[in-house]
Amino acid sequence: MSGCLQLYFFGIGTPTYYIIHMKLNGNRLKELAKLAGFDICGITTPDRLPESEKQFAKWVDKSYHGSMNWITKNQQRRFDPKELLENVKSVIILGLNYYHPNSESVPKGKGLVSRYARGKDYHKVIRKKTESLLYRIDKECSGDYQHKWWVDYGPFLERPYAEKAGLGYIGKNGMLITKQFGSWVFLSEILTTIEIEPDRPTDLEHGKCGTCTLCIDTCPTDAIISPRVVDSNKCISYLTIERPETIPDELASKFGAMVFGCDICQDVCPHNLSRQMLTTHKDFDYKSGVGEFLDLQEVLSLKDRDAFLKLTAGTPLTRPKEEGLKRNAKIALNNEKE
Repeated sequence: MSGCLQLYFFGIGTPTYYIIHMKLNGNRLKELAKLAGFDICGITTPDRLPESEKQFAKWVDKSYHGSMNWITKNQQRRFDPKELLENVKSVIILGLNYYHPNSESVPKGKGLVSRYARGKDYHKVIRKKTESLLYRIDKECSGDYQHKWWVDYGPFLERPYAEKAGLGYIGKNGMLITKQFGSWVFLSEILTTIEIEPDRPTDLEHGKCGTCTLCIDTCPTDAIISPRVVDSNKCISYLTIERPETIPDELASKFGAMVFGCDICQDVCPHNLSRQMLTTHKDFDYKSGVGEFLDLQEVLSLKDRDAFLKLTAGTPLTRPKEEGLKRNAKIALNNEKE
């Protein structure tokens, strides 16, 4: 049956007992995910991933997380889905394509915004789609079950579990590379006590990095230390978004026109070049947010928080706050002069 509720009958010539087992057909779930607006959906089990846990712990031990101290807290919760949702049976990984092409060049006096941040805040977009999916699941299921979900702010190893669910493989730049859209995808996840048949992942369906090291070689700040290991302290995305302090000149001088985030390691990936597909989600259209470029003088002339929010509200660009965005604009202007 396509829905959740399955009844098992026991007893011949004796009273019949009904055992209720919450189960949802995987293909049906993917249909519901499509109807809710998601581009890709994978299903896996909540088993722990020892190798990924070791890599994450080693990454933290080397302080590659920079000043993002919240990452180091409650690591056990990050490693074990059962710590997040007792009796969890399945992990649902969802993805949204956000790709838009770049202009051929950056106009003078403008700062480049990373593709993912040019439209509406993806957290809010995914929230609406997730609520729609959970509503559709609730319509098909009855009984006592629970869900918990996150975008990228929860304590969850989303890329390793996405890889385990068969949505793609983790490339040398640390990004999940999917067969359909390359790495131009937002990921989110749902933990549920409903049992769903897991997908069978196979890396061969998504390709491999092989001997290619373009992402490592092209990173202007040498942030990719080794395959799948990124030092946030050198990463332009981290520096322009998460780092609250002044950025060292030796790193800032390598930012070019980038004023919020960075796409360089994705831009050069051969898989991305062959799989890029224009997003169909209007919320990620540039007209829905700040667009591809920011006027650097306009940013520097912002007088107060209200002016800052008028420019950035409803987009990811609120993250570095007014001070951080102005800092980034100054760097971009300085780089333009050199």
